[in-house]
Amino acid sequence: MKKKKILVPAAASLIFSAGLAQEVGEYGFLELPVSAHTAALGGTAVSVVEPEAAMADQNPALLCPEMEGQLNMSYMNYVSDINLGYASFTGMFRSEGAWQAGVRYVNYGQFDGYDEYGSATGTFGAKDIALHGGIGYPLNEKWRIGASARAIYSKYEQESAFALGVDVGVNYYNEASGRSFSMVVTNLGGPLTKLDGRRSNLPTQLAIGLTKEVEHLPFCFSLTGINLFDWKQDYISANGERHRYSNAQRVLNHLLFGAEWIASEDFYVAAGYSFRRQWEYSGDGGFLRGLSAGAGLNWKYWQFQVSYASYNAVDGSLLIGVGYAF
Repeated sequence: MKKKKILVPAAASLIFSAGLAQEVGEYGFLELPVSAHTAALGGTAVSVVEPEAAMADQNPALLCPEMEGQLNMSYMNYVSDINLGYASFTGMFRSEGAWQAGVRYVNYGQFDGYDEYGSATGTFGAKDIALHGGIGYPLNEKWRIGASARAIYSKYEQESAFALGVDVGVNYYNEASGRSFSMVVTNLGGPLTKLDGRRSNLPTQLAIGLTKEVEHLPFCFSLTGINLFDWKQDYISANGERHRYSNAQRVLNHLLFGAEWIASEDFYVAAGYSFRRQWEYSGDGGFLRGLSAGAGLNWKYWQFQVSYASYNAVDGSLLIGVGYAF
C-alpha cells in the first residue's frame, strides 16, 4: 500500500509556534518588522520620516528621493529555528518620488514527517516568501502617497499556497514644526490558492501614526495605533489561560509608544513599549516583555542597526540591519 505523507506533526509544531507568537503563521509573518529602527520603536512606526529605505516597508508613502540607491538587508532570529531575512533596493522615481523592490523570507526549520500509520517518512521544511514592489510620490510639499504590492508564496512539505496583497499609505510631514502624521492600510487582498485545503486570510490592518520632533532638543516621540480593524482582541496567555481586555486595556492594546535620542545625523538610540506584548507574552504582565530597544550608526555609505524585542512568549528576538548607499 502506498504511504501518504501527512502534516500533523508539522502543523502541530507551527500551531504551537503561532500560539506563542501571534505574528507568525497564517501569513502573520507579514506583520513582523524588517527594519531594526522600526523594531526598536515598538515594531510598527509608520510616521517616522527618515532617509532609511527599510522603514518604508510598513508605509510606502515614506519612500522619497533621499533613499535613492539604498541596498538594505536584515536578519532576525525569531525564536528557535525560525529565522527571517529581508533585502530591498530603492531608486528614484520622476525626481520627486521613489520606488522600491524587495523580498522577505521566513524559514521555519526542519520537521519530521510521518504517514497515516505513524511511520517516519523523513524530514521536510516549511517556508514563506513575499516579493514586493512599491512607489511613493508627493502630492505637494507636505503630503505624500504610496502603494506597494506583494506576491506571497508558502511551501509546507508538499503543500503550497499563493496570495496577493496591497499596501496603501499617506503621510503628512511639516518640516518646520517637526510633525508627521501617517495612515496606512496593509495587506489588502487574499489567497489565490489554499494551503492543505484551508483558506487563510491576509492580516489586513489599519495603522495611524503621529511623530513629533522636540524643538531645540535631539529627541523625537511617536504614538502609533495598530490593528485598528480588529478592536476586540482576546488572547490566550503563555500559561494557557484565556483573557479578555477591559475597555481601557483594549485602547492600550492598540497603542505603541516610541522615543529616540538623535545624537547626530549619524547615530541614534531608540526605545519602544507595547502594552499588548507585555500582557500576551509574559503570562503575568511583566513590564519588560513590552519593551524594545535599539541603536543605529551611519558610517560613510553604510548603515548599521540593531534592535531587541519580544515577539513571542519564549524568548526575545534580535534584529540586525545593514544598508549601503550606492
